Amino acid sequence: MSNEPGSEVSPRWVTWRQKVDLDEYDQRWEAMVERGEQVHGEMDFVDRCLHGAKADILDAGCGTGRLAIEASSRGHRCVGVDLDRDMIERARVKAPHITWLHADLAEIDLEQSFDVVVMAGNIPLFCAPGTQQAIIKSLASHLRPGGLLICGFSIEKRRDAYTVADFDRHATGAGLVRHGWYPSWDADGQPTAGNESQIDHERDNQLTDYAVVVYRR
Repeated sequence: MSNEPGSEVSPRWVTWRQKVDLDEYDQRWEAMVERGEQVHGEMDFVDRCLHGAKADILDAGCGTGRLAIEASSRGHRCVGVDLDRDMIERARVKAPHITWLHADLAEIDLEQSFDVVVMAGNIPLFCAPGTQQAIIKSLASHLRPGGLLICGFSIEKRRDAYTVADFDRHATGAGLVRHGWYPSWDADGQPTAGNESQIDHERDNQLTDYAVVVYRR
């Protein structure tokens, strides 16, 4: 295995890590908070889905912990998992009261179930190619009955892109029920797509550049 930062994740993740200084990465988010900017749109979306209830949340692909730390501050019970050891170590330093695990999402067995599993950082695009189905199946197995799998990722035009239709096939194959498709974490109210023909239409015509997909066990 390469010694490049992020090499345990995927070649594409290595390329991203080569461009990013993790100190500057965290400092950028901190500066945005200090300026009063809204940086927790993902967690706001999750809270809307929960209708104010407190929940057990798995932050899958947690990075340096931004979402899980915010969720914990709002009273949720959180576990963060990431395959990038550098990021997990930073998360542990920032929030030692949260459980942080260095593990592969495609293979985890936490012997614990959750009300919500969130993938908020383009996880289907940065994971090792071909592992998306195993990741979704693994995460689905950690959901309680009625629990939600929520994932946000960019819709790309590259020929090997992982699409909303791909996610839908893998999620329904894992026994999940489609709840909705949204164009951003800021979306509120009804999803913009909810059936296969609409999902295929969005995929084929690239009408937007981002998707937040929600599935229920």
